[in-house]
Amino acid sequence: MLGLLAGAPVRAEQEWVVRDPVRQRVERVWAEGTVTPGADGARPIVTITTDGRGHPTFVAPRRLGPPVDARGRFVRAVVRVRGAVRLRGLEIRLGSDGFATSWYALPVARFADPEYNFLQDGGWTAVTLGFGTAAVTGAPDRAAIDAVGLVVTDDATGTVEIDLAGIALVDEPREGVVTFTFDDGYAEHLAAARLMAERGWRGTAYVIPQLLGRPAYLTPQDAAELGRLGFDVAAHDDPPFTTVPPAELETRLRGLQAALAGLGFAEGARHLAYPLGKQEPVRVRPTVARLFATARLAGGGPETIPPADPHLLRAVNVLHTTTPAEVGAWARRAKTHREWLILMFHWLPERATKPTDYAMADFRRVLEEVGRSGVRVARLTDVWRQAAPGLAARPPFPGP
Repeated sequence: MLGLLAGAPVRAEQEWVVRDPVRQRVERVWAEGTVTPGADGARPIVTITTDGRGHPTFVAPRRLGPPVDARGRFVRAVVRVRGAVRLRGLEIRLGSDGFATSWYALPVARFADPEYNFLQDGGWTAVTLGFGTAAVTGAPDRAAIDAVGLVVTDDATGTVEIDLAGIALVDEPREGVVTFTFDDGYAEHLAAARLMAERGWRGTAYVIPQLLGRPAYLTPQDAAELGRLGFDVAAHDDPPFTTVPPAELETRLRGLQAALAGLGFAEGARHLAYPLGKQEPVRVRPTVARLFATARLAGGGPETIPPADPHLLRAVNVLHTTTPAEVGAWARRAKTHREWLILMFHWLPERATKPTDYAMADFRRVLEEVGRSGVRVARLTDVWRQAAPGLAARPPFPGP
């Protein structure tokens, strides 16, 4: 089993601490908002509705039962959102004294652009969060969690509804890992790959096949050299898929895959980075999920292994304002908290002039910082092969 602490008793890899939010009486902790019991078919759920005035709505089961040990585990919540454009904040809280004085607050990242967000209106979404990004109040005991809940806040322009189906604790992997990814297929990415190869590291290049050979971009021969260095060469594109006419989307995606397979990258062709990180759950994501094993976003923070949704892989965008020391701190956190840190780079010029640029000298220092952290570095396909069995083995919803 993955992620068990040495000497710990054998336990399920996924333990539903909120299995039936109706019977467990998920209720308001504070006065704001409402909680309504209901069902989605045979599945019991509760609907959390904010007050529409920007006040946090805090809900939790009346009793969690015996305290649970959350050491070596991350948290998973299964939710469905309506009014996501008005969602200002969502966090999972875990406490060890009934939320009296001590708790962890694990936030879900939110961005101004709705199509950039992990959580959007649509079907059920699983959210996984590690403790590395938790805000800590008081002195919670992670080995004796006796309270768990959600805090939902709207933007004061109207209500948000969140259906909750369950909350689970899931075993962390045995180790954290950092994956270097490079978007668009710029010529400098080959130099970056060579620097990584000197350390025995490999990464993942998301290339736009139709731009190979153009000025400032990799040539097909450069892409072949990336492959010889052990890099993934995976799929990317120029227009956001949310702007592609529905009748054309699948043809366009299959064209990306065919182009990469024709260059000898059939494995990489099963993995995608959303252009500009934009996606949506009704049309784009289902089409992508039929054709690709994974799809990476352009933000959202560190990922878990296994991820909640392989077609919503979260990443950290390395910008011109990001210092190598910051990346080193992220890498150390990934090692300590067993996170999957997916770093995203774009242009690597000698001198950064745009927000998405990152100076090559700073990139060299990033490699030094990550090396000093001692964290494992692996390309995306290698981590996915590790993560996929665990994801398949975990039921998406609580059982009866």
